[in-house]
Amino acid sequence: MCGVCGSLGGEEHWTSGAGRIQGASAPTRRAERARRIRVINRALLPLRVTVSDWQGRLYLVAGPTGKQMVADSLPHIWQAAQEITGRSLDPLAHPAETAA
Repeated sequence: MCGVCGSLGGEEHWTSGAGRIQGASAPTRRAERARRIRVINRALLPLRVTVSDWQGRLYLVAGPTGKQMVADSLPHIWQAAQEITGRSLDPLAHPAETAA
């Protein structure tokens, strides 16, 4: 799917639940998304894969060789990382196990 078609809609994944917390201390959607991306990048560091925000709606997943894919939710980020690296990825594995 092209980037424009992917950004036109679709339901949000449950992992994009920012903004549902009420109160003065609730993070903004942008702040929660930035925090989520930092955590994801830490998990993908051993694979040398990075994730960045794309238009505030999608994620750009980039590998060490320059290959890039657009993902719309956390499960799609893991799938894109697997395709980019050609390796099986277990996001719950210990970092040393992922790098092996």
